[in-house]
Amino acid sequence: MFLKIRRQMRLTLHKYIGLVIVTVLLITACQSGVPNSPNLENVRSLSTDCRVVEHAGGETTICGKPQKVVALEPKLLSMMLALDFQPSGYADAGLFNLRQFNNPSKQIPYLGNFVTSQPINLGDRSNPSLETLTLLKPDLILGMKWQENKLLSAIAPTVLIDDTEETWQDNIRILAKALHREDNVQQVIASHKQHLAEVRTKLAPLVNTHPRVLNIACNQSMDYIEIRYSGDSVQLLEEIGFQSVLLEDVERKPGVRPKVTIETLSQLNADIIIVHTWIDHWDGHSTYNVPLEALKEKWAKNPLLHDSRAWKEGRVYFVDYHAWGGVIGGSIADSLMLEQLPTLLLSPMQGNSKPIFHTDISLINLFGGNYSDNASSQLGVIPREQFSVGEAISWEF
Repeated sequence: MFLKIRRQMRLTLHKYIGLVIVTVLLITACQSGVPNSPNLENVRSLSTDCRVVEHAGGETTICGKPQKVVALEPKLLSMMLALDFQPSGYADAGLFNLRQFNNPSKQIPYLGNFVTSQPINLGDRSNPSLETLTLLKPDLILGMKWQENKLLSAIAPTVLIDDTEETWQDNIRILAKALHREDNVQQVIASHKQHLAEVRTKLAPLVNTHPRVLNIACNQSMDYIEIRYSGDSVQLLEEIGFQSVLLEDVERKPGVRPKVTIETLSQLNADIIIVHTWIDHWDGHSTYNVPLEALKEKWAKNPLLHDSRAWKEGRVYFVDYHAWGGVIGGSIADSLMLEQLPTLLLSPMQGNSKPIFHTDISLINLFGGNYSDNASSQLGVIPREQFSVGEAISWEF
């Protein structure tokens, strides 16, 4: 009992000390960021180079071109990179024991292939380190609406986006204004529209014959199965022309994520089934490899899942939730999926095929146009890395 009380006291003391350190750092940062006696010339120069950015958290005044910018979520990093801006700090979807992402292509799935800087690790996106943020002294913080915290704006100007109410096209315009990259944003959106139109044309015959698509999220043990009502892949497939298979008794509205059993899943008939799965535990050091094959074998051994048209025609596909489920999001996620969809959906009867998406493409190839080629943003030279983002089940009867 005594040891338990002592341990609790020690944890409380550590939290208190950490809070004191952050508070002192914040006070110091605020005091050092305000000049004691600004002259009129400085005020004039600032006022002519400042802009007010309206965002999900209100309004933020940003002056000049930010140089040291941090992203507190993968979706924000995705949009930053699409706008040709490299991060100085980053909070990923998981908590990794890394001080710095010094080998981004190995440590940040998919997006890391477009990162040419070595951003400081700010911890888990659900609880980014305020102490590390303060020590980094960023010029601008990019966060999500659900991360709203008054302490963030005390460290640096903060811009928040809301991906539950707005599309990435709306949000990337906000970031473009904050980052002073307005010239890039229209090019990114136009390129996406063109890519979408091309894929829509390629898949039009399949949409006519196999229109009903069921998107599910499923863990490796198959004790968590969710019908996907929203997300990047769901929206993208609907824009191509497919119809989402949903539950009859569950209304479609923001935030709805219905969980079902295998028995309920077996009763949903679909022309195409796309299964989103993930790695239960990844440390950021080992090779990133989602065990798609293992889950596929479990499906093959469960007769309850064999009655749908999708199964009988070999049109059940397994993909990485990180890329397809809205984790990285933004224009890069859409581009990766649009690149993969024709290969994935038009080659279902090729045996146990495993289409590999090569992420050795540059943002120039993804979005076109003239991106800078300076030392901090050589986006045309991306290491050749492979991530398995999807594979098809095909069986002979």
